[in-house]
Amino acid sequence: MKTIILTDSTSTIPKEYLEEQGIALLEVLVEYKDKYRKEITEIDREEFTEKLHSINPAPKTSFASPSDALIVLKQAEESDYDTVFYPFMTPKTSNQVSSVRLAAKKMKDKIKIEYYPTQYAGPSQAAFVLYALELLKDNKSIEEIKSYFDIVKPHIYTIGFSKDFSTLFQSGKVKKSVHMSLLTNTLKLKPIYHIPLDEGVIGFGGGIGFKGTLKKIIKEIELKMSDELVYDIIISHSNDKQKAEMLEAEVREVKQVENCYVWKIPPAIVNSVGKGAAMVTLYPNYEKFKIG
Repeated sequence: MKTIILTDSTSTIPKEYLEEQGIALLEVLVEYKDKYRKEITEIDREEFTEKLHSINPAPKTSFASPSDALIVLKQAEESDYDTVFYPFMTPKTSNQVSSVRLAAKKMKDKIKIEYYPTQYAGPSQAAFVLYALELLKDNKSIEEIKSYFDIVKPHIYTIGFSKDFSTLFQSGKVKKSVHMSLLTNTLKLKPIYHIPLDEGVIGFGGGIGFKGTLKKIIKEIELKMSDELVYDIIISHSNDKQKAEMLEAEVREVKQVENCYVWKIPPAIVNSVGKGAAMVTLYPNYEKFKIG
């Protein structure tokens, strides 16, 4: 059986890495320059991030169309794959899986589509993709991969911060008022968010200044993540590599870290967290966590 992994662009995995590893990509759409565009191949991420605060009203996002999904499935079939394995994001964030299901019906029996509900969004999805790569190299079946996912899922966690509240005010996710603006500016509050199961990216309070915010994030990681496990981490950021590196260093101080990927946040997520955001995803190192 020849299997290709399919992932959503919101997983934050760079296009170059996807191409290198032979992973198929289905892109979320973001409203930019008066039309919906594919967030990786049709939008300049750097430009979008820098201009975001000046775009009014805030851009909207949409999941890929069934026709987009059909193109991806046909390309897989034409490349002689007989199975597409799709660990999809929680429908609470985007029901992109529905487009794949509709496209799969048009493929009929030409290629088999296997689904797995990660129940996560954003870079938490990337952990499943990276695990799937290793498991396929170990000649594991799709059912074995799904069983592995069920075991490792509770040990995956993403938490991060935004530079300020401006993007949240602009998007309407936090109601802007004179009092709220004064409070956030005076205290230099930075919003903290995390990605729990079946919730997408949600608010998790705030921290006072960068150091206070970092301290609060690390405390939560210490509480949630085991001291016994060795982790790999993904550090994602929106045009603030320095803050991302500082976040990485702090995580390494409190948890055992084997490997680290530093990737840039794609436009659909930048649209929620803004410029200067950074987040960390922790997941057990495959070799140290290996089961079965």
